Amino acid sequence: MNLKIDKQLAMDIGRIILVVVLFMAMAILLGRPEIRKYFIDVQGIRETLQGGHERTGHLFSAFVFTLLWGGLISAGVPRLWASAVGGIIYGAFMGTLLSLLASLLGASILYGAGISILAGVVERRVGTTLRMWKKRFQENAFWWVLYGRLFPFSNSTFMSLLCGSCRVSYRDFMLGSLLGFIPLAMVFATYGSGGVKGNMWQIGFATALLVVSIFFRKLIGKWPPVTVKNLKAQ
Repeated sequence: MNLKIDKQLAMDIGRIILVVVLFMAMAILLGRPEIRKYFIDVQGIRETLQGGHERTGHLFSAFVFTLLWGGLISAGVPRLWASAVGGIIYGAFMGTLLSLLASLLGASILYGAGISILAGVVERRVGTTLRMWKKRFQENAFWWVLYGRLFPFSNSTFMSLLCGSCRVSYRDFMLGSLLGFIPLAMVFATYGSGGVKGNMWQIGFATALLVVSIFFRKLIGKWPPVTVKNLKAQ
């Protein structure tokens, strides 16, 4: 068990390093005036994607972004990319908000699919452990959904399908998902914003948030009903 945890931790650390290097390289490249001025009109592209200078354009852009990424997330695209792209286009604050809306939309679609057309697929894939998850969700669905959402690189698609298949309360599902989505939505929207603006301070801040979110997940794991005893059954 300890070996499994250490291996997973090492993989997560490797992924974190890869993410930091990727966005730092992006920030360094786009932070060079000659690149921004002569090769890539970054600001012009961002303004176009934001919908121009009119308020109606901004609203339409936000609407399209939410629908598009909600659909992509429901198709299996990681929600973290929605946050990163949202940060690149709209900045850290709006990127976080819009990617959260898109993530919740995509999760809701998958939840519905888990209840209906994909219920059999989920049951065949999970097998006998489905009864274990149903018992956990019956005991306290909110905490288990929250805990699952706080994994930095977890399979969010399967989690949503599983919750639907187990008939988790939609209220608990949405509340747990919302609170669990917030930390990494902030992290990757800030990464995207810092990368496109060449802002190393934002890259550093996002990295600090990522580390804090990992420790927060470990703290959640010590709270009832997500206890060490329960986690050993996973």
